Amino acid sequence: MIKRIAQHRYVPDLSHEWLVKATIFLLMLVNFLQVGMIAFAASPLMGELGVSPQEYSLSTAAYAAVAVVTISKQRWLVERIGWRNYIHASLLIFFLGCLLCYNSTDFTSFLIGHVTMGFGGAAFMAGARILVTLLPAGMSRFQGVKIYAYGLTIGMALSPFLAARLFIDASWNGLFLILMGLCVLAAICAYFCLPGIPSKEEVRSQSHPYFLMALATGSFLTLYALDSGSYEFYSNTVLVSVILLLGLTSIYYFIRSMIRHHHRSPLLSMKRIFNSKKYRSGILVFFICYLIMGSNSYFLPQILEKGLGFGWGTVGNYYGLGLTSMMFGVWLHMKLFPKMPNGKKYFLVGFFCISSYGLMMANVSSSTDLQTYILPAIMLYGLFGIFLQGTAAAKSFSELEHDSTMFSHAQQFKNMVSQIGQSMGVALASIGLQWRTTVHYDVLNNHVASNDPIYQKTLAQVAAQYAKHADTVSAQKMAFSWIQSLLSQQSTLLAGIDYFTLLFFVGIIGFVVMLIQKRLN
Repeated sequence: MIKRIAQHRYVPDLSHEWLVKATIFLLMLVNFLQVGMIAFAASPLMGELGVSPQEYSLSTAAYAAVAVVTISKQRWLVERIGWRNYIHASLLIFFLGCLLCYNSTDFTSFLIGHVTMGFGGAAFMAGARILVTLLPAGMSRFQGVKIYAYGLTIGMALSPFLAARLFIDASWNGLFLILMGLCVLAAICAYFCLPGIPSKEEVRSQSHPYFLMALATGSFLTLYALDSGSYEFYSNTVLVSVILLLGLTSIYYFIRSMIRHHHRSPLLSMKRIFNSKKYRSGILVFFICYLIMGSNSYFLPQILEKGLGFGWGTVGNYYGLGLTSMMFGVWLHMKLFPKMPNGKKYFLVGFFCISSYGLMMANVSSSTDLQTYILPAIMLYGLFGIFLQGTAAAKSFSELEHDSTMFSHAQQFKNMVSQIGQSMGVALASIGLQWRTTVHYDVLNNHVASNDPIYQKTLAQVAAQYAKHADTVSAQKMAFSWIQSLLSQQSTLLAGIDYFTLLFFVGIIGFVVMLIQKRLN
């Protein structure tokens, strides 16, 4: 059996390169479609399944924790079963998870399906990037990087649009049907082009169950504490703080163990990859980007729907349309970067885009036009990620790409950071939205009093309109309910303005830090 497997080559021949590129594209497309659709469709999914926000936060934390552990084991598994078997196994597990979610009717079945998807699909992104290195160095590999980037951007742009259309025009189950179909296509492409040679025994990295248990426990406890903290922090402050402390301690133990056991071919060569200053700086940029992406994916739909009153389908259409700017950003970055590889200018453009996006969104009002104002702002947001992450990716791994093991470990750790960063972003955004909405609602509600002339005037005017269709008592009640709903809407909008103002200052700080760098590679 091993002899037969060993007949396959480590790299595909020229006739199979297009299949490798197709596999890379499909893996990235599946990954970002499922992340984007499930994140954007969180509210209607909870309604369809009868899931509370607290329960949904549990599924999010469990998915991210499983994803982190799965990514950490990627190289270990590939060394033992080969790329083709690894990708096929991942796609099969992900397919089964989608099938469970497709047939789920309650929270328990959805949770099992979602976690199963995490086991299979979490390493798609890291795996796709490492598959690029199977292509011959030169133009073919550069094309592989471009296809990798286009799979990411197309998946992100399509996800809100598809989610909105499926929920409105078809059924929410359609989300998972699309993912299952793409899994089958990816598996067919992978079968004909990926190598199946396991690495030699002496170069295999080693794993330890205690270290993995520490990573799994730490990831879950940390993310669960952050996710559930938005609902239980004030009522169970001590409990949430203890869970968070235990989680962070477990993650610290895992990282410390990986560094101390670097001479034993560890699961992740943390000491060696962090010896690269470029990599350390790049990881910080990636973490900031994923934190912003996670928080924005939660805030923006909430503000557009609940704060500005746009329909959920309309939000999905324009959100997806705005994110198409990422594809233009990839094209522009790929065109300019080989000719002008100095990274400073690209970082400046990225931070300028996110600060401009924050400034524009911080000035929205109930009369803001979606097409002429918010759509251009979303386009700026799409460009921010390309110029920051694309540049960081090109620079961070330059010192590690000649060692396949170190490159793989570096990609794995970066994607573990992405899972944690995005989940933390969603959790912090949830806490922030709840906190700032409550603060603004209390301030606005103080004006709903009998001695406030503006409130009395508004109540009388609205009641007069309702009185045309109902009796006086009912008209007064309906007018009061209308004012209460308006207060809730305005509180959400003001909370969003607070967030986008913070985003503006983050962009300004990043821009200034990059501007004063005398030498930035």
